[in-house]
Amino acid sequence: MKLYSKECIERPVSAMAKSGRFVHSYIITGEKGTGKKVAAKYIAMQLLCDNHNACGQCRQCRRVLNGQHPDFITVEKSGRIYTINDVRTKVVDDSYTAPNDCERKVYFLPDCEGWMDAAQDALLKITEDPPDTAYFIFTAVNKNSFLPTLISRSMTLEVPEATRENCAQALRDTGKYTEEQISEAVGSFGGNIGRCMDFLDGDADLKKSADAVKKAVEAMITGDEYSLAVTLNSAASSREEMRSVLEMLSRVVRDAAAARYGSKTFLGCSAGGAMRMSERISSGRLIAMYDAICEASYRCTRNCNAQVAAAVLSGKLCR
Repeated sequence: MKLYSKECIERPVSAMAKSGRFVHSYIITGEKGTGKKVAAKYIAMQLLCDNHNACGQCRQCRRVLNGQHPDFITVEKSGRIYTINDVRTKVVDDSYTAPNDCERKVYFLPDCEGWMDAAQDALLKITEDPPDTAYFIFTAVNKNSFLPTLISRSMTLEVPEATRENCAQALRDTGKYTEEQISEAVGSFGGNIGRCMDFLDGDADLKKSADAVKKAVEAMITGDEYSLAVTLNSAASSREEMRSVLEMLSRVVRDAAAARYGSKTFLGCSAGGAMRMSERISSGRLIAMYDAICEASYRCTRNCNAQVAAAVLSGKLCR
């Protein structure tokens, strides 16, 4: 199984596989599209592989990759979040039953954002003193979604973005995209392989984000605060969408600042916009813009109202 720029996941997990001594509970964090689910499958393959090395070729590994392994159990939510009943009946009670086909079984709880403390409390005993055969994998954008007591019982692994080169190679390896498409996707979303694939496969929300960034860049160049506010507000329907737009916008501003010093390398989704910015806006002002965008993006991760963040940022960027 190919892990692109995921050495921080591969090294510790493969070391455990070689020793035969695995941690029973894992918390995997990272932005959407960085590969949390891929990392979870890699851990499951290490635990269930016939050859004990996540070979990707044996019957067990193929079933994990295809989502058909009876001992790699993706726990479904009853509603929007995991409830106490979900945890007790689908994880805790079931974990004491024997595996179906292997010596171990793995419970996978993806996207744990927003679940109640009581649901996590129900997991504390089973993660502290688990059955020998039971293993648990949780994912979320960041560790703030988990209680300190659950974190203390788990190995925490943060999934980084791939390098731009590895991201481009991952897209090539699918055999689905042209070099022009790959360049556009990586230019818009950097090393986020999942977002690049979603963009190339026609994800309407991501295309909307890319269009919003290009409009925002034009408004920043002309100093049109009203147009910028309208554009950013349209992206503020959710904090996740707002973060996506701000992340892409920060790359364009960074490109513009670098171009002021002669750089011809563009990492963002609007090379032309970055060049025009570099010609019209001073280096100091570009750095201040970049800092303001990063601050707004951070606030969106801390439960700040996205529309308020958009309004405040518009004023800062068009001073």
